[in-house]
Amino acid sequence: MSVPAAPEPGGPVATRPEDAEGFVGVLRRADFRMLWAAQVSSQLADKFLMFTLLVLVYTLTGRSTGSSLLMVAYTLPSVLLSAPAGVYADRHDKRTLLLGTNVLRGGLILLIPLSQHLPYVQNRAWPLIVITLLFSAVGQVFAPAEAASLPFLVRREQIMTATSLFMTTAILSLVVGVPLATICVRVIGQTAPFYVATGLFAAASLCIWRVNTSLRAAARAHVPQRHVVRELQEGLMILGGHPALRIALGQLTIALIVVFSVFALGPAYMSQLLGHPPTDTYLVLIPLTAGLVGAALLLGRATHRRPSRSRLATWSTVSTGAFLLALGLLPGALRQSGAHLFATPSAMVLAAGFGWSLGALLIPAFTVLQERTDEATRGRIFGGIFTVINAAVAAPLVLAGGLADGFGVARVVSVLGGALLLTGAVAGLLFRDRLRVLDVAPRGC
Repeated sequence: MSVPAAPEPGGPVATRPEDAEGFVGVLRRADFRMLWAAQVSSQLADKFLMFTLLVLVYTLTGRSTGSSLLMVAYTLPSVLLSAPAGVYADRHDKRTLLLGTNVLRGGLILLIPLSQHLPYVQNRAWPLIVITLLFSAVGQVFAPAEAASLPFLVRREQIMTATSLFMTTAILSLVVGVPLATICVRVIGQTAPFYVATGLFAAASLCIWRVNTSLRAAARAHVPQRHVVRELQEGLMILGGHPALRIALGQLTIALIVVFSVFALGPAYMSQLLGHPPTDTYLVLIPLTAGLVGAALLLGRATHRRPSRSRLATWSTVSTGAFLLALGLLPGALRQSGAHLFATPSAMVLAAGFGWSLGALLIPAFTVLQERTDEATRGRIFGGIFTVINAAVAAPLVLAGGLADGFGVARVVSVLGGALLLTGAVAGLLFRDRLRVLDVAPRGC
């Protein structure tokens, strides 16, 4: 039997199934598939936990102040700890960190139903707030470690596809997790979602345990550890020295500010503009998610004929603002003109377009951040990135509701959309040459 000759250098190389284009290709990579499954489980667990805690804290206190304190406990660690957590992720094996944080978070959740049976803390909200603070603090290590792990598990050409899948999963978990938690509370009981969330974190831990690829940055394995502040300064210097990273961070921050503002205004939007109960927010969230998934599918499959990222950044910003502006103006105008029946369908169509444009803004930005960082510094850079983003989205979460109460949700949504549209138009006209740095292939391609 003859032995096939080895391919000559530079000659055609047989394509392996895991190198195929699109989601199918990356999901054929066993270790990436395990990391993605862990993300699905942990994201759903997180949404189950927070929704159920909001219900439980409000039931115990009877005031919105308790719910506000709970959200502060959930978001505060992300502002304070994301950057140091990124440095920590660089210094240690990310697989161990991902596994440990999932186990710890699952254990912390079990303290919640236990606290409701102990003397002195039974039927009190403050133990739940303390547990939430600890849960969120542990989770800050997970985010940069997970984000920095993707390039270890896929080829550089597949990073956008992998990022598309992860970003889509994150949004889908929010849309799917809240309704599932509601059903779980009503059917099984108020504490049942805590046990479900613990089980989901256990499943995520098992998936991480089955990842065989080393997720430790080889370049830093033998480098002496230095002070955290110095490494954070290095991360900021890296961001400051690369125009593409700065632009991508700006895109990502803008996109997430818009996402969180829309979610914060969703119930008021349904009630004031569409005349639906606040619980019907899914009527807008489902088409929004469908649009984002559509963008992820197109961008994930566009491997050889990928659109110009500089043009995509401009037009996605403009179109996202235009759809948001239309969402603020059109449904209300239809209701005032007597065409009530068309208000909700029009909002759903606009939400789908808004989701597609948002995905076209969000996914390439995250991909650039993945491609333009190396394995030795990726964790600390993403830690800094998450710190900036979490600090940036905190203000909209606090202000959006108050502004909507004072000026009306239609005006707030319209102004936000108009500002975004103007930002994209100005960037495209005045900073076109600067944006072209996004199209320059990173080193090593």
